[in-house]
Amino acid sequence: MNQTVRLKSAGEVQAWAEQFQQLIQRPCLILLQGEMGVGKTQLVRWMLTAQGVLDVASPTYAIHHQYQGKHGVVDHFDLYRVESVTDLESTGFWDVLDDPLGLVIVEWPDRLSRDIWPKNRAVIWISLSRVDKDLEARTLQVLTG
Repeated sequence: MNQTVRLKSAGEVQAWAEQFQQLIQRPCLILLQGEMGVGKTQLVRWMLTAQGVLDVASPTYAIHHQYQGKHGVVDHFDLYRVESVTDLESTGFWDVLDDPLGLVIVEWPDRLSRDIWPKNRAVIWISLSRVDKDLEARTLQVLTG
């Protein structure tokens, strides 16, 4: 699934997130890129809310949160404060990536080298960006592989 979608409002982004999460096949790694404040964590919240998770926190300070969704466990990582792979040693990150039924969502994946991501599972890159100076409109570029 390679697509670029232009969404005019937060409501359209939410509807996209709800539909998108229904297409996810486990095991899957979703890598969210975008500048600070573009709405990566909000996109994750909408995806997880559609899976029955009600309280989704930004993992910026904790790096990792784990949630129980309708279809199993979802692990959410925020790598903004990570400077190298050694910063992840005590977080359980590597074990989570090896889970054969896992759904892992990672914000700021570009903080690490692309070659660390597993090759044995679906990887979906989502790049989220603002449309011009519009406060709510977003462009989502979705790439698989």
